[in-house]
Parts: sequence; C-alpha cells; structure tokens
Amino acid sequence: MKKNMIFPGTLIKSPLLGLLAVFAYLLPAVAWSAGEDGGFKLSLPIACEFGETCWIANYVDLKPGKGVLDYACGDATYDAPPNDMHKGTDFAIRDMEAMRQGVAVKAAAPGVVIAMRDGMADVSFKKIRPSFIKKRECGNAVRIRHDNGMTTQYCHMRRGSVVVKKGDRVSRGRLLGQVGISGLTMFPHLHFQVENGKKVLDPFAGKNRKKKCGVGENPLWDDETLEALPYRPTAIYNSGFAAEPPDVEKMREGKYAQERIPIKARAIVLWADIFNVRKGDEITLEIAGPKKNKLMEKRFRIKKNLARYYLFSGAPRKKSIWRPGTYVGKITLARKNSKPGAFTVTKTVLVR
Repeated sequence: MKKNMIFPGTLIKSPLLGLLAVFAYLLPAVAWSAGEDGGFKLSLPIACEFGETCWIANYVDLKPGKGVLDYACGDATYDAPPNDMHKGTDFAIRDMEAMRQGVAVKAAAPGVVIAMRDGMADVSFKKIRPSFIKKRECGNAVRIRHDNGMTTQYCHMRRGSVVVKKGDRVSRGRLLGQVGISGLTMFPHLHFQVENGKKVLDPFAGKNRKKKCGVGENPLWDDETLEALPYRPTAIYNSGFAAEPPDVEKMREGKYAQERIPIKARAIVLWADIFNVRKGDEITLEIAGPKKNKLMEKRFRIKKNLARYYLFSGAPRKKSIWRPGTYVGKITLARKNSKPGAFTVTKTVLVR
C-alpha cells in the first residue's frame, strides 16, 4: 500500500426505483363510509427515535401519474408501479443487524384486524425469484380497519413476528410484530399506508388540504408524532468507521458497527450510506485525530439523482502506530435551494 494512499470510494449508486417497496393489498379495499372522523389521529407505528434509529426513506407520492411530489412539494418519493404512485410512508431502520435485534411495529390507532400474513422470508427481492412474492408484494403484514372506516396497513414485517390474527380488536400502540425485509423490498423498513375507502391518504397532508405544500390543516398524525417527524428530504441514515475500505454488503448487514480500531490498523476509513441524494449535492467526509488535527477531508459531487448512495474515504497509517485516542468523523451533505440546506452526522471511534 502506498504511504500517501487515500481510500475514496463510491460503491453503490442505486437508481430511484432501487428502493422499490411497492406491494399488493392483503385484501381489496372496501369502500367504507368514513363519515366524520371524530378527532381520528394516528400515532407513530414503529418503536424508534426519528433521525437516530429510524428515518423516512420515502413519503407518499401526491402527484398522479408520471412525476413525483411529496407533501412538502419535494421529491423524496418515487413512481411505484403499477400506477406510478408510492402509496405509503417508508420508515427505514439502520441495517439488517438492527432488524435482527428487533424493532417493534405498533397499531397507529384502535381498530380491528381485517387481514394478516406471516411466513415470508426476510430477504431482498433481488435475491429471490419474482414468483415467490407475486401477489404478496407487501410481505408479512397486518391490515386494520378503524372505527371511522379508515384502514391502515403495515408491510414488510419480519417472518414469525406477527402477533395478531384476523378479527382481533387492537388498541392504540398494541404490538403487531417487528420490522423486516419481506416482500418486494431491498432494505429493512416498515411501509405504512393509510386509506379512506379506495383513496390513499398522506398522514402529513391529511384530508382535503387547502394549501399546496406542507403539513395540512388537519393532518392525520397526532401532535406528538407530527412534532417528532420533521420533513427531511434526505437521510444520512447509516455511517461509521472501519479499519479498511468497507464492503457495502457487510456494511448493510451491520458488520462495521465497531467502537474501536486497533492502533496498528492499516487505515482509518469513514463511510456513509444515504437515502435520496440529488444532482448537485456536495457530500464532505472529514476525519480529525485526538488533538483535533485534520487527518482527511474528501468531497464528492453528485452528478445525478439516486435513491441510495454509499461512499467512503480514509487515510493510511504513516507511522508504526496510530496516536491513541478518540477520532471524530463528520459527514455533511450540502444541498442548494433546500430547507435545511445542510445535513450533518458526527461519528466517533476509539483508537487504542
């Protein structure tokens, strides 16, 4: 290895449909008469801390046909087949290891279970035959009819985790199962969908929104959930250090969640996995040593819109050992004409 070698890398550049998370209904939508909502509100359907242990990878697509539009008039969604509309909110978790540890899926409101499915394998759809998931694209799932006639659906749950059955009456917050990667998807997440009869609703926009952009006058989320879910058009959802140029598959399995690097490691590398990067974004990776001396800084300019983007950069060991202590990594995504205009994550690792 050359002494001055740096390890820049961009291993995965997924197209927008790379986050494909479309699904087939568990049951045909029934045209329930909703009537007055009576203050109907939804709680967070996943047990996580937004921005720390879960992130929204895709919002509901509010633009019919070709082209996309999320509730904030952004493009953090995609045209999902068969009708060019992503119908739910995708709550992503960090990686497969987080899935194996267990992330609870909860009923967002009281109601009756009208359909459920379990037993499908937790595996990316790219690794199995399409026939294995045909007409079961939602994967392991639960569908609930609420007292006002609306329904909520919870897709891609973990095999063997569903703990309710058809006909069960569930309360708000009742455990339904755990987040998985079953059905037509490539990453562990919960696809959460809300419907009023055959009409798909965005819980941020709510029903009959009058203004063009932003949270509606009557959103479906309750106040606590709405406050916990600020709009984020992108997410640096997974990042960390490694002692070598990391392998993307191992990273997404959770193999690089290390808190220490040996002082004789041949390199210190900072990596990041990001949802929804856009043409013109500038991503900067920085590493500083124990005395705040800059060890590495690398900038990446994004040339096209991508659903998921993985990158890394680092520095080789130049002396017999690294200086022991805490090293700080900083990942920053700068985006023009965006509020906020920059997104930053800071990571630390102990070298000893």
